[in-house]
Amino acid sequence: MHITQGDYDGKAVIISWVTFTDPGTSEVLYGRSQHKYDHSAQGKTTNYTYYDYKSGYIHHCLIDGLEVTLMMYYVQYGYSNWVFF
Repeated sequence: MHITQGDYDGKAVIISWVTFTDPGTSEVLYGRSQHKYDHSAQGKTTNYTYYDYKSGYIHHCLIDGLEVTLMMYYVQYGYSNWVFF
């Protein structure tokens, strides 16, 4: 998983990850309490081929409308759970 700043105001992040066997969904669930994901965002999936190389499924999901505080956010995508500030 990779987290990138998603806007100039600091109220959004882009969460990116790669899956190799199945594209699955690019939906991310998130919230302020652990195991209570009361928000969701739908992302996009892409992949590419370069000569004989074929990439995995690259997922990017923008989460916006976040508060600019030192609040923790809990995130779930696929089978993974993460925390970010």
